[in-house]
Amino acid sequence: MNAKKSFLNKTKLEFYKEIKKYQQELKPTKEIEGFASSAIVGEKNYPNLKVHNISNDNINNSFFKTSDIVKSNYSDIIKLKAKNILGSTQSLNIKKTNEKIREELENIYKSKKEIEFSSKFENELKFDKILTSKVSGIMGSKNELLSINPNENTTTSNKIEKYITKDIKSKEAIISLYEKGVNEHQIMNLLALGSFGININKKLVPTKWAISAYDQTIEKYLYSKIIKYNTINNYEIYHSNDKGNEFIIILIPDTFSAEVIEAFDNTIESDFVNFDNKFKKLEPETAGGFYATKFGIFENLNERKKQASFISIRIIENYDIPLGVVFVREKVRDAMKNKIFKSSNEKEIKEFLLKKYKNHFILFQNSKLLKEKIKQTKLKEFF
Repeated sequence: MNAKKSFLNKTKLEFYKEIKKYQQELKPTKEIEGFASSAIVGEKNYPNLKVHNISNDNINNSFFKTSDIVKSNYSDIIKLKAKNILGSTQSLNIKKTNEKIREELENIYKSKKEIEFSSKFENELKFDKILTSKVSGIMGSKNELLSINPNENTTTSNKIEKYITKDIKSKEAIISLYEKGVNEHQIMNLLALGSFGININKKLVPTKWAISAYDQTIEKYLYSKIIKYNTINNYEIYHSNDKGNEFIIILIPDTFSAEVIEAFDNTIESDFVNFDNKFKKLEPETAGGFYATKFGIFENLNERKKQASFISIRIIENYDIPLGVVFVREKVRDAMKNKIFKSSNEKEIKEFLLKKYKNHFILFQNSKLLKEKIKQTKLKEFF
């Protein structure tokens, strides 16, 4: 067995041990109290979808803290996630937003603060069906849900209530709530639950789509702002490394274009957009990470009121328990706070990468964006 498989097995084993430990702590029960971690709307059998709600008896695993959780070490994350209880509803038609459980979930996820609630299940809780997702990470043990009842009165956020009760387009709601600083995981959960939009069109949205819709909406909004700014003056390199994910982000002093590259298990995935920021394929190879990466970099450029081309290179090793798209978004944000090199000279940038980050350098050298820049330079010389 190679070192990588050994590492993967060791960490996953730790996770399942924590689940068993928690199971032994609980008495057989059909009811449990906890705090909301995430509302997951499935995508199978569309337009009839299952709604899953994750509850956890630890308030530190609430959706308000999702961005912080993924930055913790694996040991702490595993201890928290092992207590996730995932309750699943019967399939609901996407337009049945008046279902009682969905309405109760909406009340919980639009609250100003964490709300403790009771979940009742058809059978005694079981821990043998653990669900995970590339988009959402570790979800929890699956159990059929009968009802949800808050243990306290919910106090709705006034910032959110306006966009739920009035006929306002989802896009407008997402952008406005983002600008007001509303917790983005609160926005995403409510978007999945069909809380936003013109009333006649409100419907459940698979969580995978809701996350990408949120990221796409905000990154396009930020793009419309940054293309009006002047370009940066130097090449800049940013870095973050966490849980087997090493990000190198290179900003290039030029008008906007972008490439997101991910390398793992001898596989390279890459997505490229030119100045118009229009993605030409049906779906990105890098999936939701494509939009989350651009989101994080655009935030930095918008704050600086600058424009740039950029190449983001993510090399993945020993990422044994994926933590979802939120992990990508947060690690890119972290990277953009950690500038490790800058130069006005492209040759110096390449020399730095070759010396310090050889694998990233190879991907940089072979990137589509860099080849496009070289081609454009040659065309300018020709004319």
